Parts: sequence; C-alpha cells; structure tokens
Amino acid sequence: MVSSLEKIGLEKALTPLKEGIPLTVCRGETVSFQVAFRDSDTGSDIGISVRKALVGESGSAGENGILTQEESLEVRIRRVLTVMCRYSCNPESFDDDYLFYDARMAPDLLRDVEGQIPVRSEWQSLWVDVCPEKGQKPGLYRIEICFTSKGEEAAAVCSVEIRVIEEVLPPLPILHTEWFHCDGIVDYYGVDAFSEEFWRIFRNFIQVYVKRGGNMIYTPVITPPLDTEVGLERTTIQLVKVELERSEYRFDFSNLGRFLDICLEEGIVRFEISHLFTQWGATAAPKVVAWTDGECRRIFGWDTPSNDPEYLRFLGELIPALKEYLEGRGLLEHTYFHISDEPNLESEQYQTAQGAVRHLLDGCMLIEAVSDYEYYAKGLVDIPVCATNHIELFLKNRPSVLWSYYCCAQTVEVPNRFISMPSWRNRIYGILLYWLKIDGFLHWGFNFYNSILSRKKINPYETVDADGGFPAGDPFLVYPGKNGIPEESIRLMVQNEAINDYRALYALESRMGRDKVMELIRQEAGMELSFRQYPKGNEFILNLREKVNALLAEGAWASE
Repeated sequence: MVSSLEKIGLEKALTPLKEGIPLTVCRGETVSFQVAFRDSDTGSDIGISVRKALVGESGSAGENGILTQEESLEVRIRRVLTVMCRYSCNPESFDDDYLFYDARMAPDLLRDVEGQIPVRSEWQSLWVDVCPEKGQKPGLYRIEICFTSKGEEAAAVCSVEIRVIEEVLPPLPILHTEWFHCDGIVDYYGVDAFSEEFWRIFRNFIQVYVKRGGNMIYTPVITPPLDTEVGLERTTIQLVKVELERSEYRFDFSNLGRFLDICLEEGIVRFEISHLFTQWGATAAPKVVAWTDGECRRIFGWDTPSNDPEYLRFLGELIPALKEYLEGRGLLEHTYFHISDEPNLESEQYQTAQGAVRHLLDGCMLIEAVSDYEYYAKGLVDIPVCATNHIELFLKNRPSVLWSYYCCAQTVEVPNRFISMPSWRNRIYGILLYWLKIDGFLHWGFNFYNSILSRKKINPYETVDADGGFPAGDPFLVYPGKNGIPEESIRLMVQNEAINDYRALYALESRMGRDKVMELIRQEAGMELSFRQYPKGNEFILNLREKVNALLAEGAWASE
C-alpha cells in the first residue's frame, strides 16, 4: 500500500503507507492511494473485490461491522496503465528531479477494473479512490482490497483505515481553467460539431472537468487561434453562427446558449471568450466561417491581417452583440476576454489590435498570458497570467489580481505535471498557490488531441507528447474513452489533490486566520516558499495535509 504520489515502476524504491496511521479525508473530498503488486506466476489472472466496514468513533457498526446503506462509502478501483513517452522532457532544459529523461513506457492512464486482470513479475498497481459524500457519517472505516485467483481462493488481502472527518471543504475560492478543446471531441469521436452526440460527449467531459476542480471554461465563440501553424486550419469550432448578406452580419447565439447551459448546469462559474487574434503577436485574424449565398465558407483567417478593416468591422458588430447576449443572461460580469495569447510587446500588429478592440471591451475583464511585466505596467491587460518562472517581478510589484500558469516551457525548478516528473512536483502547486496568494491558475491543455501546431490529428492513446512537440503529458489530462466517457490520468488526480490541499488550507484559514496557517506551512517546510523553492519529495506535502486535517477535525469537534 503506497501513496498516490508514487509512480510505480519508476521510483527507485517504494515507500509503504505508515502502518497503524489512518488516512484522513474530509466529507465530499476524494482521498487516493495505490496498491502495488507483482507475482512470479505470470501466467495467472486475478480478480479484485472490496470489503468496507465502519470500525469506530461514530456509533456502533452494523452486524459484523458491515456498513448499512446509509453509511456506505464509495470506493473506486482502477488499473494504472503505462503509456509510451517518446519525448519525455526538453533535452535542452531540465533538472535533476525528473524520474526519467529517455523514451520509455511510464504509468499514467487510469482505467476501471473489469473482470480479471493479468499478473506480471514486474511491479504494477491499482489506483484506489475513497469518496465520502458530503453527508457521509464521520468515523473510522476499514477498506480491504482482496485479490482472488481463478479458483476463488484469496491470493492476498490488504487493508487501510480511512478516517472521515466532519469537515466539508469549501468550494475552490480562486479560478481554475484548463483550456478545453472542443475539436478534440469532434476529431477523435468523428461526430459533427454541436450535434446531439457532440453535446452528450461534451457533457461527459465537462462533468469530469468540474469534478476535478475546473470552474472556468474556454469558450470558442469563434474557432480558437491556438497552436495552429501559419497557413493551416484547425477543425472549425465556432459557437456563434454568422450570416453574411449584402455586407451585413447577423449572429445566431443558439449553440453558444447550449454550451453555456451545459456548463452552468455542471458547475462552471466563469467563462473566457476565445482569443480575438492569433497567438504570439496578433498578426492575423482567427478562422471565421459564415453562411453566405446558401453556403458556409471561411471569410477570415491567416490571410487576413489583424488590421484588416473588414475584420475590425466584423468585431465591431460581433463584440457588442455578444456582450448584449451575455448581459441578457446575467453572465457578462462573469466573462473574461482575450486578445492574443503570449503577445509580443514589440509587435505593431498587437498594439493595433489592442487599440482597435479595447474600447469595444470597455467595462469587461481582459485577461492574458504574459511574461513581461511591462504589459501590465502599460495597462495592456487587466489580469496578467504569468508563467511561474517569470513571475518574480509581478509578485514584487503586485497587480490587484494575479494569475499564474505553466506549460511546456516551465521545465526547471518550478512545478509542472509532465509524466516524467515525480507526482510531488505536480501536487506542490496547490500549497504554493495558497502561499503566494495567487488569484487563479491556467493551463493550456485539458484535451488537446493534435500534434504540435495542429499539423495533424493524433490518437492520444498512442502519443502523449503532441507527436514529439511537447514533453509527455503536457497536451492533455484526460484520454478519450469508450462511449464518449473520458478516462482520467494520474496527473489529473494528483492535480485534484493539489486543489483540495488549497481548499483545506482555505478552510483552516477561516478557523484560525491566514497568519497562523502560513506559520504552520513555514514550520513544516522549514523555509520560505516560492515557485522555485519548496521542500522536495512526498513527506512535506503528506505531513502538512494530515496536520491540516487534524486541526480541521479538532475545530469541528470544538464547535459541536
């Protein structure tokens, strides 16, 4: 039995869970651990079953300790499967804390156990999630994982105790967006954009997105001009239907409305509108299609300079109409706008684009991924989203609202979630976000299923690095499973633990104040923290979270 932060088969030595010390979890939260196993009898298959019992502290258990239906604790068991990492890290930029640097199979994909599973002589693992509901009866539970041979003989039984405390964690108080790529659904599943089958699959993905901590969503009003090589096109994903007749534009927001409805129903609270100009300098217009003369055709794209008068006229009509629609739904104040991702400050096109549309976005929130403080100093962006390896000047000259992000370029010292990295480097991010009081965090790839620059579509089960474009694991967190149901990754689950760490620290802050929570972190870490400096390894994270849970539990009892 090992923690969720181990990557079985990659670590030099496995560190078992501490015997006799229960894992603690708040109600409504998920706590995860792993069962590592191997057997010299490689020709056998095994079955997996679970037994659960309430064993103390919250009243008497049922007969023989068996849980009643009201007390039942949800336990989910999945196999940890390996994927091929051909481009494991940036060969010109890495540090000593990676688990590997070469091409190899590595654990990442989580798949529900169905029937018997094969046993090998090498270590493999099961991923176990224990998920108490918000109304779960607090107490000490025993979870037994049983390995059964073909003859129904118990080959092995292992157990762990889970203490469910009364605390229900508050919602994440900061915003979190993973750029959602709707063309990934269209391309992989072969469905028409905005068909009923698309919406069914989209809802499945959004449910996982929200369950694992996403509360803001990238909204493709027009096809996003992201990660697209000059002259190429990504699959059209344009929520706003445009009609062009006698030089007049008309807009149909019905697909946008369906998109918003599903997201709101599933728990999304904020929306970010897709970029109005291309990446890295705003040199051109995104792809826009319109119905004209009875056919749908592209009217803007790479061949449209960003200062093109007709495109600017189009934006001059689209943006006010979009704002009016969002205002009518009471969502405009919950919506953020982008101009160009990682713009080039020296770009005349970017300055022109800013000047052309800024007045149209008056009163709206403008958010941008930037790494140069001068953007904010010049008033070009309301909410800077700064890369974690360039954020020091932003922290020193603190904007009123400051977000952070990392991606393929944050490869040395700072947190990240490449498959080749240890999981503690992923999970530490939640504690650092709290410590540095960051207002939101962004990542570009929830489900990017294209090669680098979208030169071709890829099968994410066969390539996890955008066809050698980005370090393995950077482009997506979920795999497109059967029947339109996404399969999760180790990285997604560990990131969710990071988010829950933040929620737990925030809950404790409401009890004892931020200064005392900061001092608790400082004592456990033995240092001041930053995105570049923090304790390495599992111990600090796991010990801190256990102490936070213990304090939350004491507070709950004291309030009774």
